[in-house]
Amino acid sequence: MTMKPTSDTVAAAREQFDRQAARYNECWASWSDETLRRMLDLANPGTDMAVLDVATGAGFTALAFAPHVLSVVGTDVSTGMLEQARRRAEAEGVDNVEWVEAPANAQPFPDGSFDLVTCRIAPHHFPDVSAFVREVARVLRPGGVFVLGDTTVPDGDSVVADWQNAVEKERDPSHGRNLPPSEWHYLCEAAGLAVTELDCMGGAIEIGLNDWLETAGCAGEPAERVRRLFADAPEAARAAFRIRTDDATGDTRFAWQRVVLRAAKPIAGD
Repeated sequence: MTMKPTSDTVAAAREQFDRQAARYNECWASWSDETLRRMLDLANPGTDMAVLDVATGAGFTALAFAPHVLSVVGTDVSTGMLEQARRRAEAEGVDNVEWVEAPANAQPFPDGSFDLVTCRIAPHHFPDVSAFVREVARVLRPGGVFVLGDTTVPDGDSVVADWQNAVEKERDPSHGRNLPPSEWHYLCEAAGLAVTELDCMGGAIEIGLNDWLETAGCAGEPAERVRRLFADAPEAARAAFRIRTDDATGDTRFAWQRVVLRAAKPIAGD
């Protein structure tokens, strides 16, 4: 069941990501680079497009789309992340991006404001994913497109899903839940968006557990609990996420699965 957002859950996410902001760097971007490339392909951005990037974080996705479109607005609940995004935009000389503080399920824009809405590696933190998808549908113009990339869990395997979400929650308390691809399809269709592409990517890029913990600022006993969860991972999870020990470093390595989705808002009469 999807949790309803409260001021406490939004505040927890804001606090967590303000704390993490300084640690988000090119390492994080490289872990999800394959997802970004696929999203760019699916979006097919054009120079007349107004784009909204929800939960923009340090702005990687917004800045990747900016050279291809008319304008981008990146929104996030974390002022720390937005400051990182501003600095990145200035360093890269990008001047067609605006940064706005806003939660995912309450975007401060009129209906039909955007041609394209993007969101990458963020919805698993949202307390109400269905409300987020409805908000995407609201701010899209008819014929507009939603492109999503997020970590996911296999359809129909509750053991693997429960293990993966437990690991994520232990590492980062702001984690909500990774949704399986079938649930994303259902939520988009329920919001009135027609799903045209839905890919489950096996995760070609491995992540080192030590770096993954450090990026979230996870240390001490929580980090040890995460390490124990990996050590005791069920065989199905080991296979699904390619969990292994690096012989050279002794670090645990793994590859989360990712879902990439494209959905369109129908034009009246179609």
